[in-house]
Amino acid sequence: MPASTRLPRPVHAALLLAGLTGAAQAEDAPSIAWPEPGGRATISRAFNGSPITVGVSSRTGGAIDSLTWGGTQFINAHDHGRELQSASSYDGYGECLNPTEAGSDSDGTGPRSTTLLTELKRGPDTLQTRSQMAYWIEPGRVTGSCPKGPGPHAGPRSDDVLAKTVTLGAAGVANAIAYRATYITAQAHESATFEAATAYMPPDFTAFWNLDPATGRSEPLSAGPGEQAVPVILATPDGARAMGVYSPALPQPTVPNAGYGRFDFSTLPGSGNATVKWNCVFRENNVPAGAHSYTCYVVVGTLQDVRAGLVALRAALTGGHPAPLPANPAPAPRAAAAPPAARVRGVALYVGTQQGCNAGEVTIDPGYKGCATAPIGATLAQPSSPADAPVYAGTAAGLDAGLVTNNPHHLDSGTRPIGYLAAAGAGGTPLYVGQQGGCNAGVVSTNPAHLNCRGAPLGIAVR
Repeated sequence: MPASTRLPRPVHAALLLAGLTGAAQAEDAPSIAWPEPGGRATISRAFNGSPITVGVSSRTGGAIDSLTWGGTQFINAHDHGRELQSASSYDGYGECLNPTEAGSDSDGTGPRSTTLLTELKRGPDTLQTRSQMAYWIEPGRVTGSCPKGPGPHAGPRSDDVLAKTVTLGAAGVANAIAYRATYITAQAHESATFEAATAYMPPDFTAFWNLDPATGRSEPLSAGPGEQAVPVILATPDGARAMGVYSPALPQPTVPNAGYGRFDFSTLPGSGNATVKWNCVFRENNVPAGAHSYTCYVVVGTLQDVRAGLVALRAALTGGHPAPLPANPAPAPRAAAAPPAARVRGVALYVGTQQGCNAGEVTIDPGYKGCATAPIGATLAQPSSPADAPVYAGTAAGLDAGLVTNNPHHLDSGTRPIGYLAAAGAGGTPLYVGQQGGCNAGVVSTNPAHLNCRGAPLGIAVR
């Protein structure tokens, strides 16, 4: 199969292990003057009563390490492979020939980046950076994502330059951010994967959606990993906060079913390590040395704000008219439930009732863990609205068999789909999903603070 049609692993799979603090390799160029304390620069623009604020830092080589709105941080900046940033990989080497804007794996969770920032400009609504990108993996080292072995590079920093412009209020859409990445490659390559923009987000954003901006149609997605031809949105389960991505240049004709990826690492152990991710990816063959430019548009707000923003962006950039959004598309607020007569019950659900054993855990097994349970309702066999949440049951004996989760890869183990939970407003038992890595992440419960850890509304077990 041609390289341009392969669907790669996440460009930074190795970073998903807890970061190792490494020695700093570089300072910023002497010409860099940071306008704010702590080596920072930010821009802001108002949207729905709160500023959208985007920040870059010296620590991450000018990559975006903060994006806030409505009191919510949308970016995980745990190590130098996270952030909202750009990366590339060449000639089938994967992580072993992988220039990365924010820094290298050896930078770990430390305060400096191997990337050399050479230019920084700030305007009222714009940030511009120029940097010489670090190689993610140093010479001679390999990871599990290096299919051809060590990369043909001799130093910690590539000769490739990334020129980036970030603009708030893109195309007249108040909650849209234009992210234009220009890779200036130092040499020709047989093939390239340009991850023009990727955002690693906090593990709270576990509800994955797609959206066709031409029609306004939106549907829930599995947690993947996977790619598709239409934009992805990552949201909190209640839809109160969301981020989506769109590029008018995707999908590429050579890769018609890909371009927008999503990945769920929300159950990774270790403080700050759990994360979820989307990316906006371009693949090329016979890549000459020189400039290669791509623009991805990032939209933030509530889930409904993001849907509306993506549709408006597509219309503004193509000269068409915005597609009408469905009247009740999904959470925030969740769509009104369908009449009970329209529902078809799916799998019976139970909740553990025995302290010290299974208390609060939702299951499909009335004898879960050999302890007492009580019936609480059932799933829906089919969704009655886009707001209904897909759920799964674990199948790994001795690990999570019978446990209900919203993560089809819970504990990196097997699951099977068991239907959907109805949107808020339906009659039945309200259920919640754990949000805290290393504690209750992905576990569906009747208790919003199961195990005394964070939870979020997920849906209703119908009667």
